[in-house]
Amino acid sequence: MSLKTYLAALSRGVDLVAECEGMSAAQLISLGATSADAAELLALHSTYFGPTSFSKKQRTAVAHARNQQHSLSTLRRIEHFVSRVKKKVAAWNLRVELCAAASPEVERLARQRLKEMQPPRVASERATLRQHPNGLATLTVTGSSMGITDVFKGIDQSRPGASFLESQSEGGVRTQATTMVVVHLEDYCELRRGNGRGDGDVILRTTSGATMTGAEYLERTFSGEGFVTLISREEGPVDLYRMSRFASPKQRKMLSAENPTCAWPDCKVPAERCQIHHIEPWVHGGETNVSNMVPLCSYHNGVNGDDPNAPPERGRMLRIGGRVAWQPPYEAPPTFVT
Repeated sequence: MSLKTYLAALSRGVDLVAECEGMSAAQLISLGATSADAAELLALHSTYFGPTSFSKKQRTAVAHARNQQHSLSTLRRIEHFVSRVKKKVAAWNLRVELCAAASPEVERLARQRLKEMQPPRVASERATLRQHPNGLATLTVTGSSMGITDVFKGIDQSRPGASFLESQSEGGVRTQATTMVVVHLEDYCELRRGNGRGDGDVILRTTSGATMTGAEYLERTFSGEGFVTLISREEGPVDLYRMSRFASPKQRKMLSAENPTCAWPDCKVPAERCQIHHIEPWVHGGETNVSNMVPLCSYHNGVNGDDPNAPPERGRMLRIGGRVAWQPPYEAPPTFVT
């Protein structure tokens, strides 16, 4: 076969496909086709000449492909794009339109139509971080239009990364205001002295007759504040309570430096995606101090045995001599993780 004959045959793509009627892959291979070529020809024949519920669209597509003298490679590209459409009727509509287009226009038209079929993306607030092998990283943040625009305007485009980080560092050092809530006890409950626990806390009697400690009352009522002072109109200041059970950003950084990943043995969840776990639970008097906290992923924070008076079914995090350890649920010494 001469080159001219070969190229002329290629331009008859849809007619070559039609000649595969009734042939098997083995027969095509015996005629000189590779196994890949045979599979492709049979797939194209099934699409353009096989049984379908869209027979009218099929005949129209074949007529357009023959009229445009689409080659096998063009038919292959058409099917590549059509395969991205899930709905059959939409796929056939696209196939007909692409077969009617001139070969050089097929790819541009296909990409345009596929883009039109995509539902509009609705932006939402989010932040993503992508690390690069050369030591750089890309931070992508979606937020309010005005806020993000203001941040962007402050970036020096000659040194975007450095200037952005400098602005964040400068903006991050601010005077921290600590909330102090003053509660007049007589407005809510009766003050009683001593709680029988020997811990120096006061006992309050509510209007319903129930009693609770000052800490319990404030935990129920003002858990979102910073510090709360109880004041009695008759006896003056009663006590000051700390009300923050959540780690501060500074504490999170310190804990992440100690445990870059979840502190549970063999867990690889990054610390930045972890929750901060109180080793001595907050409800049992544990403080929100670095020495009493470790980062745990949400799963291991949930299965950790918090009750010190019960055997840990899945294990329990400890701090021994300043080092973080995991106490297994079975009879064995603690496993140190730092």
